[in-house]
Amino acid sequence: MDFQGFQHILPPAIIIILIIGLLALSWASYRKFSSIPSFGKWTLVALRSSALVVVLLLLLNPYFYSSRTVDLKPTIAVFLDNSESIDISKGDYEGLDSYIRLLNSLNFNSISEAEFRFYSIGESISEFIPDSLNAVESQTNLAEPVKSILEMEEQVQAAIIISDGIITFGRNPSINASNSSIPLYTIAVGDTSRVKDVSISNVLTNTTGYTNTNHIIEAEISQSGFASNNVNVSLIANEEVLQQQQITFDTDNQVKKAQFELELTEEGLKQFEIQATPLPDEWTNSNNSRLFSIDILDSKVKILHVAFQIHPDVKSIRSIIREDENNDLTTLTWLGGNRFVEELPDENEFNLIIVHGMPGSVQDFSFLNPIVDTPTIFFELGSRSGIGFNELGTLELINTQANRVAPVRLNQLLEQDQQPILELPEVNLNEVPPLYSGLRSQLSDLQSTTLYSINYDGINTESPAVAIIEQGNLRRSHVLPWGWYKWIQSSNPLEREYAGTFIANLVSWTASDPDNRKLRISPAKKTFSTAEAPIINASLRNERGDPESDGIIEVEVSSDEGSPRSFNMENVGNGNYTLTLPRLSEGLYSYQAAARKGEREIETKSGEFLISNSSSELTNTIRDDALLKSISTNSGGSFFTYQNAESLWDSLKTANVLQSSTQTIEKYSFPVRSFYWFALVLLLLGSEWLLRKYYSLP
Repeated sequence: MDFQGFQHILPPAIIIILIIGLLALSWASYRKFSSIPSFGKWTLVALRSSALVVVLLLLLNPYFYSSRTVDLKPTIAVFLDNSESIDISKGDYEGLDSYIRLLNSLNFNSISEAEFRFYSIGESISEFIPDSLNAVESQTNLAEPVKSILEMEEQVQAAIIISDGIITFGRNPSINASNSSIPLYTIAVGDTSRVKDVSISNVLTNTTGYTNTNHIIEAEISQSGFASNNVNVSLIANEEVLQQQQITFDTDNQVKKAQFELELTEEGLKQFEIQATPLPDEWTNSNNSRLFSIDILDSKVKILHVAFQIHPDVKSIRSIIREDENNDLTTLTWLGGNRFVEELPDENEFNLIIVHGMPGSVQDFSFLNPIVDTPTIFFELGSRSGIGFNELGTLELINTQANRVAPVRLNQLLEQDQQPILELPEVNLNEVPPLYSGLRSQLSDLQSTTLYSINYDGINTESPAVAIIEQGNLRRSHVLPWGWYKWIQSSNPLEREYAGTFIANLVSWTASDPDNRKLRISPAKKTFSTAEAPIINASLRNERGDPESDGIIEVEVSSDEGSPRSFNMENVGNGNYTLTLPRLSEGLYSYQAAARKGEREIETKSGEFLISNSSSELTNTIRDDALLKSISTNSGGSFFTYQNAESLWDSLKTANVLQSSTQTIEKYSFPVRSFYWFALVLLLLGSEWLLRKYYSLP
């Protein structure tokens, strides 16, 4: 350890003078005491002067430097595919037995030149012990290990990925691998041979449906080795065949689609199955079916759109509302008096009422009486000459004063993450066609939120253009400018997309009930496989709306075939709770959750989830060597198969990956940061005090 100097720079001569001064001060403190012996006097002088000199040196903050060189072993990240597909025996590959023999032959523990970190590959990655390999993951996401490698490049010198390369979740990682600064070595497990097989490779459908509607379900059936064969594809629910189609394969390797149109009649989470009749000599029948679920809601969103003026905006906005199949739109177009183009609706229970413009004279529109208790959107069209009945004043969130109409543009006031209505594509609002509006306006209800203000002649004003409000269980919106048809019919696709998305978001948000639930609970996904542990997440707020971290949430899980089981959710902080259930057998499960604090029940909720025995891991069983080669080649690594993996270590040695690196560890020491020097000062001063007491000095 070498002395480097003082941080507080003083000339050496000054330091010496200060030390001499302290020595002189210590001697002067005891020179007048003639009653004590000379040895005792000089001992007291030495103790005091030593303490003062040490304090002076500590105040000058000296520091020392030392360094040493150490050899560091390289660190290698090893990612092991733990999905169900690696346990499939086919050809020379004997499933998990071959996989374990591969790991034993690699014998990571015998490689003393490197340190290894192990991770498992499933839908995500996690730290892993190779001895716990069990092939239970229901998805394979190879993008996750590559992403993790890019994040840990400074901690590891290379990575090894052992997988069959069959992706069932996430993106193709080969392009991302080219961004890696460290080599990735891939070892392929599994078999590349094609077998005669028919499988349900995918089911495409909306996971949410509505009663009294037809739901489209599209199944992709892939096959190998069955040219000129017919197969029956069935849509099944509760072991009953609802619909059936026959498809014909023209070539040896082909994917065909079967489409079903299902009428949804009963609400709830319903389980369905697509099943392909097994053909003779199929390699396996386990992938001939695929379970899926549809969460069937009560009905569509019933919308009444009343237009009191004829304007291009009316048709354009109605067309956007109709594009969403979940909207049930009823339209009324006023002709004057009590006359409308369409017949008046028989029912008056709507989820949303949209009023376009104002009637020019006072009339009795009794069918609009529910407007007081119904969410509303008010689109202005410029005329405020008359109001048909008192309840229409409920629509108004923006008060426009009598002023001239002019071309205007919108100035967005909130960010996308502040209001879901504003989750819109990027568009320069200063370059879109102008809308039209009065130039002076103000909020008629101060609790309203302004989304856009008026921009006139390039100047942003404080006049609101679009405002919304949420009061209790009702939401209302008010759109002041008109001329939206120019955007909706624009030749610029970005302008069309922006206008369409804005109108759709505004309708969806206004029609939705405000979520005032204290307990929000839902499974991590609607369908789990029998190989994974279902997870239920929840958040809890108290009656004040604050996160409740001291609550207890009890969950009772039951199915038709078993007795209910009770669980307590784990509190993970900030009002959030989670529950990991044990693996469950196939079937439909319901849960009832009750949130309590002490003896007080806060709220109860219920829900459903499905456990499916089908797995996408069994759909494709052909090892993807091309993908694994691409990952290794793009990153500067090498590709191996499980048959020739023993040459991996030679490849790593040739690339100098297993070579230790030297690192110089530098250390700066500051005595002022050490307790021992201050302890020394206290020891010196304490010894001086004891010696003074011994000689009876004051």
